[in-house]
Amino acid sequence: MMNKWPSFDQLIQMAETHPEALEQFRQREVEALIAQAPKEMQRRLRGLQFQVDCQRKLHSSPLGSCISISKMMHSSVARLQTALSGYTQDPNGVNDNAESDNRPSGSKGQVIPFPAAI
Repeated sequence: MMNKWPSFDQLIQMAETHPEALEQFRQREVEALIAQAPKEMQRRLRGLQFQVDCQRKLHSSPLGSCISISKMMHSSVARLQTALSGYTQDPNGVNDNAESDNRPSGSKGQVIPFPAAI
């Protein structure tokens, strides 16, 4: 990545007068950022960038592509939140919570008291 980015005003001017140069700058910066990531993550990052680029091409306006990319991110965060909570459901609505599936029906956990502080 570049050590010093153009100012916001310079980026606006570039977008208005030299959009192809701005696009080249964007592509260079994205590639530099991906190259800095650990090798095992780079393929996934390139795949995500491909999806983002496809959304940009699908929409006729920058706002449309921004909304679509935002929806992708919200969906990803929702999936992450579901995974972190340990609760997932299959398409048939069956609970796939590993914790509850491993307990025998009707079993209760044992409470182990902590020793009193001295």
